[in-house]
Parts: sequence; structure tokens; C-alpha cells
Amino acid sequence: MHVLGLIGFFLIPVARGWPTYNDLIPNGDKVPNPCNPSLIWNGVGHLGPYGSGPRNQFGHDFIKANKIWSDICRLDSDGDGKYNGLELGDPNCEWSTSNRNLSLPAFSHPGVCEPWDSPTCQAMNASLDCSADKVSTDCEQIDEPGVQKYDMFLVNYSVPLRESTFACRIFDLPVKTDYHVIASKPINYQHKLLGQVAVYGCNPNSGEITRKSVFECSSSVAKPCQDLIAIMDQGEMDQGNCFPRDVGLLIGKTGYKQVLMKWTFLNPLKEPGTTNAGMSLYLTSNLKKYNAGVAILEETHFSIPGNLPSYSVSSACPSSCTQFQMRSPVTVVAGVNIMGHYGVKQRVDVERNDRIYNSITEDTKYDVYNPRVFWYTTPVPVLPGDMLKLTCEYNTVGVRDDITWGMGPKQELCKTILIYYPRENWDDHHCESFKNIPLCALEIGDSVFGCTYRGFMLALHNDPLYDMTGCDNTATCSNECLQKTIAARSTPCLSGDMYDLWKLMAMSLRNDKLITLFKALVVCEEEYMTAMLEARSQRGGRGG
Repeated sequence: MHVLGLIGFFLIPVARGWPTYNDLIPNGDKVPNPCNPSLIWNGVGHLGPYGSGPRNQFGHDFIKANKIWSDICRLDSDGDGKYNGLELGDPNCEWSTSNRNLSLPAFSHPGVCEPWDSPTCQAMNASLDCSADKVSTDCEQIDEPGVQKYDMFLVNYSVPLRESTFACRIFDLPVKTDYHVIASKPINYQHKLLGQVAVYGCNPNSGEITRKSVFECSSSVAKPCQDLIAIMDQGEMDQGNCFPRDVGLLIGKTGYKQVLMKWTFLNPLKEPGTTNAGMSLYLTSNLKKYNAGVAILEETHFSIPGNLPSYSVSSACPSSCTQFQMRSPVTVVAGVNIMGHYGVKQRVDVERNDRIYNSITEDTKYDVYNPRVFWYTTPVPVLPGDMLKLTCEYNTVGVRDDITWGMGPKQELCKTILIYYPRENWDDHHCESFKNIPLCALEIGDSVFGCTYRGFMLALHNDPLYDMTGCDNTATCSNECLQKTIAARSTPCLSGDMYDLWKLMAMSLRNDKLITLFKALVVCEEEYMTAMLEARSQRGGRGG
């Protein structure tokens, strides 16, 4: 029984940066990098030089001023004694989007106190790490004998004149033999409208996908192409991604045979443009010692109250699940958090012996347009019997109604994707929770809130309590059917969130007894809720 296959689906929202915001400030695409003046700092409002990471103070001021340059020109955002206009070459604050003819270049960075290493600026620049400012992939493996580069890219693609566009295309991979992907790097990525490039492996057991032309897609990916292989936003374009030396992701004869590549284009000013952007995968037929795998931790079908400054949603892959699923320890090498617009913080804790052993993917300033991608210099071990706890925090101030789980613009997600090795050590690597019910626990036979899958399915066929024959084909709820409903829903498997889970699964399982039961329960659902409210009111009136 696979509960995950019945109700789960894998949605990846796109992490977006807004590179064309540089067009809304003078010399926005020519701001010198304080760490290396010979380079350009493309993400002027962010702590990272390519628009990566949280916003710096200039970025916060810019957003607070509704992206109106004249309102922040005289501010000294970085506190180095030079106002923003002076640093960006507009000392008289005369620049505007309709009057771009400036004779002065940008002198310095308005969001970084300079000189960055001076005693005055060191404290202000606590988040600036100039040693991490690399402009090429530091990946020695790609120079090994036998490594080949496999390019996948668009051909003169015209970016639509819309604020955001998701373009997708299926690519065939080499299948003559088995290969390991050991690194990846975007190509032709310099287009200012390009926000992100991602590659997803397609399940080879689902058959060949024949559609090979570029098509517009959504911000989510669906089966069979949902296994994340590589993902990079503006903050990582020059660096690329590199697996540890002994690790590779299997493609080819016995691995992925096709991938789906997705591009995110951000065009708030609706400018015309074409691009050949794509991704290079570095392959070797000299297979590495370990296969990489992708694990997903996710909570689904939750609801968040509106108008709260802080509300947390938690989900767990219990120790019993990892004990059952993992043959041996695995090592996590990378991770990325996924939330929506209301997300503010997210983390995954590894708990061992009832204590937090490690906190991974800990993002205390989550930015939906630029979620951090964590590549661990020191990989994180996870052992059979460890519990993986996912926590997402949201701010819904100003929102009147409850926010539900989903991919809509006013919905929310709570998900973390982990890349680990060896893949073979973690059999079922999707730990999904329905509300607060860990589905993996049901799959392995654990009791969840007093309910077990096997026990419920046996009772469904043997216990007269669940025999609702005659109540399933009626349009109204009779008193007899209501009493049967009250009795059935008093059991652990049909109480609270467990009822909603079984209701969702009823049609998917194609079990006649279960379908009959829920047809009857749904007919009496409204009357049941009314009866429960009346009973609660009567107990309250008696002071009990």
C-alpha cells in the first residue's frame, strides 16, 4: 500500500529574483563589486553579488519606497557617509526611467559600507563574505579524463511580454551506457530577464515523452518529471553546482533517460528579448562510488489563520519511518526550502535520541523570490532511526481569510528538497504529511492517533459498525443513517484529520467497501456536524 502514491503530488514553486529591478535605479547594471571592483554586483538590493540571499538595507529601502528612486536617492542606506545618489552616479537626484542620460558612472555600492574591510564598515558588513565571491565553478572533477559536457538550451526563444513566464522543454539524454552527472552549469545565462534554470529527471518507467518543442508551463512540475537534478538562480549562475568527488546522479541506460528543463523569465517592464539560455551537465561513464538521490519532506492540506504575525506548521518523518526506510546511514549534501509569499522562516531538524542533533536548511529570512540553496561543505549524516522535523513559519498580517495549502497565488507550501547519497540506502525517500498525519507511519503499519491502515481495512470488511449499506444511495440523511454515521465517526480512523485523509483516499484505493462507506458518510456530513455542535453546546450548558 502506497499512501503517498495515492494522494501526494510534487509541486516545485519557482524561486525568483528580479534582475530587471536594476533598470529602476541609475547604473543598476553597472554597480562595482566592493569585493572586487573589476566585477559587477548584479543584485544591487541583495547580499549576494548575483541577486542572491536576503535583501541588504538598500534593497529594503527600495521596496519600502515602492521602487521609486527619487524617494531613496538622498538616503544613506549602507551608512558609509555617502548617500545613494552619489554612489550610483546621480548626485543631484535628477535621474528617472524616462531620463537616463547620465554622464557619471556608479562610484560605489549603495548597500555595502565601503571600504568593506575598514574598521568602521566591518561591523556593518557582517553578512558580506568576499571570500565566497567566486566567478567560476570550483569543481576539479570536470577536468578528469572521460568527462563530457552535454548541453541543453533554447534556440532564439522570444521572451513573452509578461511579468513572469515559465518555459519548459523535454530533452533526451545519452542512453548508450550509464553515466553519472557530476556537475552542472548554466550556459548563455547572461540575459537580464532570466531568473532561474532548473532540470528535473523524468521517471524512466513511465515511458518515453514524445513532446520535444518548447511549451509554456506553470510554476509547478508534475509526474513523471519531478526529480530535481539541478537548479540555479541568479545567485549561482557563475558558480554552478558540483557533487562531492565520489558521488554522481545516474542517467542513461539504467538511469534517467529524459529530463524536463524549466526556465523562469522575469519581465516586469515587458521588454522584448530573445535568449539561448540552457544548462550543461557534466557526465562521466567512469561511475562514481555512490549514486545520489533526492528526498522530499512535505506537509500538505494544511490551513493558516489570517492576520497573524507568526504561525508555524510542522511535519515529521518519524524515527520509525527512517528506521524502516533506510538500510544504512545517508549523507545529505544539499537542500532547498520551498514556501510561498507568506513564508518567513523554514528549517529541518535532525533529531536523534529525542535531542536535536543538527539543523539543516535553516533560513531565518526566507525570500520567496530567492530561497537559499544549501550546499554543505561538511555533509550532514542522517541515520536510521533519526527523526526529520520540518518547520515552516508564516506571517499573514493584513490577510483576512485563512490561507490554504496549494500552488495558487494566495496559497502556501511547506516543503524541503534534500540531495543525499547513497540513493540505495533510502528506499522510500518521500516523507509527506497530510495535515499532521505522517503518511509513512501508516504505510509501515504504525498506529497514528489510534488508527492503523491494516486494522481499519480489516474492520471495514468485518465490523458491522462500518456497514452503511442502504445509506449510500440516498439523497437525504435519515435518522437511522445519521446514528450509524455518529457511531462510525466515533472511531479513531474516522475522527478529525484521519476522516479527511480516508475520504481523500476512498476513490483512489478503488475499494468497494470504502467507497460505499464514504458515499453514506458524505450524505450525512452536514447533519453530523450539526449534531456534534449541539452536543458540545449541551455539555457546555451543563458546565461540563
